[in-house]
Amino acid sequence: MTMTQLTGETSYLNIIKTRLYHSLYRSLVKIVIILTSSSVFIAFSGCLKTFFSFSLYNIPLSYPLLIATFLVIYSVYGLNKITDTKEDQLNTPERSQIISSHRKLFTYTPIFALIISLVIGIFNSWNALLVLIFPLITGLIYSIKFHPRIPRLKDICGVKNFSVALSWTVGNTFLPVINQCVDFLFMGLVFYFFFIKSFINTVLFDLLDREGDKKNKTITIPVVMGKSCTILLLLILNTTMILVIQLALTFKLLLINLLIFCTVYSYLYIFYFSHKENRLEMDILVDGEWILVALLTILL
Repeated sequence: MTMTQLTGETSYLNIIKTRLYHSLYRSLVKIVIILTSSSVFIAFSGCLKTFFSFSLYNIPLSYPLLIATFLVIYSVYGLNKITDTKEDQLNTPERSQIISSHRKLFTYTPIFALIISLVIGIFNSWNALLVLIFPLITGLIYSIKFHPRIPRLKDICGVKNFSVALSWTVGNTFLPVINQCVDFLFMGLVFYFFFIKSFINTVLFDLLDREGDKKNKTITIPVVMGKSCTILLLLILNTTMILVIQLALTFKLLLINLLIFCTVYSYLYIFYFSHKENRLEMDILVDGEWILVALLTILL
């Protein structure tokens, strides 16, 4: 075999490897897009967030409540994506196309998931049921127009972010302590931690969607304040987490290192997405934070 033939075969093998690599990469990206479009990824992330909350309280896990958390988040976000199709066509056209082509699947599975989550809540306790349906009630209140002359709460700047953050936080904070005796101040500390984290994340996603929101005349914090001021607001809010860490030291919290990790991690992705706008990366890095936190919790 001549040197020319060897070189030709090597070049051919490299081409095959490159094509396989790109094919695998495209397949992985497509899978991630489907998971984020269907709300499976964010529901899994939210479930792990509640898992971390159980660990913060040092309370034994309730697997039925974790499953119910996954299902209720999947249902609320799934139904919201169906109702927000118009906005998504501008902000996330690829996701909108996937949802439109599988509309029945994206409509019926969230309803089915919601029913199962409520059944789990009923069998656990009425308190658990109230916590689980809180996101649904909040979403209805802030979306419904009660009077023609009165704007929807959804149309008031910042209310969407507050409502979404509150919906997440109520479940994360109170589901683990149902039928448990927990220090009220410590519960308030956990509530503030999860609320600020959720509020920062919702505003950050709005920052990415600001152009589409402007065209749809949707009033969000980034639309009103602009990009620079919004980033500054998020950095200030994240800095208040230092106080949370200081207070957590008084409770001798075992997972104090993870609170520090979450605070530093927030700084990193706020700075990163202030310079780069990529929806898929934001879904993975921001919503995927709790996958990292859950793994670190297990290791610690």
